Amino acid sequence: MTTPLNRRLLLGRRPTWTATLDDFVLEEVPTTPPGPGEVLVRVLSLAFDPAMRGWMNDGPSYAPPVPIGEVMRGHAVGEVVASGVDAVSVGTLVTGNFGWQTYALAAFEEGTLSHLEHVSEASASKPVARRVPDGVPPTSVLGILGTTGLTAYFGMLELGAPRPGDVVLVSGAAGATGSVAGQLARLAGATTIGIAGGAEKGAWLREVAGFDHVIDYKSEDVATRLAEIAPDGVDIFFDNVAGRILEAGISNIAQRGTVVLCGGISSGYSDEAVAYGPTNLSTITVRSCTMKGFIVTDFAVQFDAASRRLTEWVQDGSLAWAEDVVEGDVTDAIATMNRLFDGKNLGKQILQLAVPTKA
Repeated sequence: MTTPLNRRLLLGRRPTWTATLDDFVLEEVPTTPPGPGEVLVRVLSLAFDPAMRGWMNDGPSYAPPVPIGEVMRGHAVGEVVASGVDAVSVGTLVTGNFGWQTYALAAFEEGTLSHLEHVSEASASKPVARRVPDGVPPTSVLGILGTTGLTAYFGMLELGAPRPGDVVLVSGAAGATGSVAGQLARLAGATTIGIAGGAEKGAWLREVAGFDHVIDYKSEDVATRLAEIAPDGVDIFFDNVAGRILEAGISNIAQRGTVVLCGGISSGYSDEAVAYGPTNLSTITVRSCTMKGFIVTDFAVQFDAASRRLTEWVQDGSLAWAEDVVEGDVTDAIATMNRLFDGKNLGKQILQLAVPTKA
């Protein structure tokens, strides 16, 4: 058997704002055969989240920065092409923090899928591969059944805690996390309002995800439309955007409402513009509101139970999800990630490098 050549992207320097291919080094090296307890994985699909841009920075955060000269971190689904584990055959689909490369040498562990994306693995010298469960689409473990779904689950159900009759607002509602968070609020009996950009995203949110109302931030004034839709204010605001959208949501928060801060894609990741506001935080005080930020691993001990519930809702059709799949080479990873910051993705952003041999 010819030794496969691994093409991998190494972080060459810290990007100033928007990451470009010039910030990385493309390296081609022979793959290493797996030893006992290891598997050689051909990477099939790479997943992208806004937080990845933050991993390129050298500063304090919930996860250590990607070291200069190391493979860019990233979760993926792959296919075992060589195995040093008796119980794992060639062709087995696995998932792990394989990074931006075409092959990954990984330690294999049996275990629940929900533990694969712990931030504690971010600094591991060798990724861990786990099986993709039977009966689910392989890439679903990168989105709705992975960290994305868990983030929506805990942020909405644990921190937001919607009740029947509540009005729930979700920004970035057509993204991988926001789309699930809004549906979870709907399942809890709340009226759901999504903020997204463009007619295609709005139609998907209404017709597939079941949002009651959608505000198109590209063609409508968010604060004005929000006041029209929810004249008594919103009880829960699940924010993925920050900046002016966060300000608009705070302006219409109900008395004793809750703001859940999940992300801030409009500022602080890769926008060359100076991060904006919000300027109306005093509203939180005068309306006796609560504002909460969180990281999904705060709830790590509850991952198994949450993962089972999400799987049940996916299998019985209660939850819909979307994937924005780009086909390309590993060098397309940067452009694919930047689609998130340009608002181009509908659902989970994925780069498909290859298809399974048995597909």
